[in-house]
Amino acid sequence: MTEINVLRHCWLMLRARLVALHDDQRGITTLEAVLWIGGLAVLAIASVAMITGKVNQATNNIPTGP
Repeated sequence: MTEINVLRHCWLMLRARLVALHDDQRGITTLEAVLWIGGLAVLAIASVAMITGKVNQATNNIPTGP
């Protein structure tokens, strides 16, 4: 009978740990931060590319001689 109690206790402890791991939300915060930072990096690169394109277009429109 005591073996069954030990097994039941181990099962309940394992189940409690699995539930605690499942309810842990720290990973979502990290993932969310990585996604935000990646999105902002993409926006920054796109902004630099657009500004560079406009500057190059403006320099090509400058008359340089006869």
